[in-house]
Amino acid sequence: MFIIGEKINSTRSSIKEMFKTRNAGLILNLVRSQLAAGASAIDVNCAVTTGSELEDMDWVISVLQSEIPDINLCIDSPNFLALEKGLSAYKGKGELIINSITGEESRIKNILPLALKYGAKLIALTMTEEGMPDTAEGRFEIARKISDRVKRDGFKEENLYFDPLIRPISTEPNQAREFLKSIPMIKSLGAVKTICGLSNVSFGLPDRSLINSVFLSMAMQNGLDAAIMDPLDNKVMSGFYASGALMGADEYCQAYIKAFRDGLLV
Repeated sequence: MFIIGEKINSTRSSIKEMFKTRNAGLILNLVRSQLAAGASAIDVNCAVTTGSELEDMDWVISVLQSEIPDINLCIDSPNFLALEKGLSAYKGKGELIINSITGEESRIKNILPLALKYGAKLIALTMTEEGMPDTAEGRFEIARKISDRVKRDGFKEENLYFDPLIRPISTEPNQAREFLKSIPMIKSLGAVKTICGLSNVSFGLPDRSLINSVFLSMAMQNGLDAAIMDPLDNKVMSGFYASGALMGADEYCQAYIKAFRDGLLV
């Protein structure tokens, strides 16, 4: 499974301050610690900074690629201009992922050409201008329409990640079940993949790591391909390694044993 480290996100006050002060050292330390803990890519979101998202995006991408030239990046913003800034700034050797499009035609028209131009993979949220569906069937129908739409413009379906949008079970108890049900439905579309923002499921609850860990294991069993999550959370990562071993996705449990030897399991 593909893990995208979530922590370089300016909604966190400490990260917002790092952008404001241009503290490259702290940014790099946090990125390296996520990669060492198991992240395959790093999510970069500068949307909540000082009103200078484009400049912040250009700065952080330049810092990361200069020190970690093969880093895989997930460029994350609601602003397609910031997405373009990040994509154009990246000259490294890794892969690029855009987060995200939706079922809204205006957003597809702005962002799909960027994915095609820069050879980036795409995360697609199963929502439209009418909002987020409550059911797995509603999520699937939006995913089907998005998949058909982007393929018409030549985008390869194997580079498309659908996020069925898990919502907090603290306020919507049935949403975890609907999310899990949607995963195999969406994957029936072909070579498309599925992804989630893991921590959303536990918002408002105590011991969020426990909920996140169990939910990740359940989602993996249902076919989840990737997650934007905190790889520094040992409880969640312990569940990840154990799930991989139990599902037969970890040959001879090598990753699980290595994680144990490295002191990563709890």
